[in-house]
Amino acid sequence: MVLQPPSLVTSLSDWEVVQTPITSYFQGEPQQLTGYKALVRSDTGALLNVCRQGYQPMTNAAFVECVEKFAEVTHFPIEAIYELEGGKKMLGYLRCTEPFEVGGFAFKDHLLIGNSHDGSTTFFVGHSNIMVRCKNRFARQFRSLKVRHSNNLTVGVERIQEEFNNYRQSLKDYYTSLDSFSRIKVSQELHDSLVARITNLSREERLGREELSTRKKNIITCVEASLQTEMDATGYTLFGLFNGLTHYTSHVMKSSSDNTLSMFNRAERINGEGYGHCLHLARGPQLLKNPDLNSFSDLLA
Repeated sequence: MVLQPPSLVTSLSDWEVVQTPITSYFQGEPQQLTGYKALVRSDTGALLNVCRQGYQPMTNAAFVECVEKFAEVTHFPIEAIYELEGGKKMLGYLRCTEPFEVGGFAFKDHLLIGNSHDGSTTFFVGHSNIMVRCKNRFARQFRSLKVRHSNNLTVGVERIQEEFNNYRQSLKDYYTSLDSFSRIKVSQELHDSLVARITNLSREERLGREELSTRKKNIITCVEASLQTEMDATGYTLFGLFNGLTHYTSHVMKSSSDNTLSMFNRAERINGEGYGHCLHLARGPQLLKNPDLNSFSDLLA
């Protein structure tokens, strides 16, 4: 099988991460900082990280090679490999060749491989999907393969095969959960609980004992509009409610300027929180009410 060449591989192939000592000067005399080092770009010298001596960065070449190994094992074509935040983070995207559908709506999925030079994340594997109808996006990391930068960062073929099996099982579980969401009608409590979670309302704010700021009211209005749009299109179910969340984070909320595919930005963290909240709601007994929803903003008075 011929693999599609990565579209942005040159952005990582044109430079490497370089480890250098940290030196300060006092009265003209150099003093080296012990126990720490700096990581910089080989092409521009831009600082990527200040870290302890035990921190072992994964080279760009090793990261690209790892993405290519994943492509060989999974037979998923490489769609993109690129850097974020000036090279502090990087992501590889492999296109899943299996079709997925929930409630008659098609989804496209990607296997993600990620790493950072700034210490914000370990080397990891995850997935990202997009709903074809509306381009809503969701991404998350898997816990099973996270390699710390103090360890050997070489990932062998056997570990890749194991992680691919984990990916397939995690993907199956994810779409099974979406299917279960599609069978749960939305009550006012379910609706309001997700809005409160997304907008981080305190207990006092939810009970009307504390006045909401103008900013928070505006956020609630935007969230409400996204929820209503998606439930009108996909149904007044927990599935529609979750799609409303991803609509808000994909199309309304301001996200990272690097790339909308990124799983490092605030949107993806909110998606993860919302998905976990919907899982909790799906597993617990709920009082189902008429799906005709009032605006949550109307409940603030």
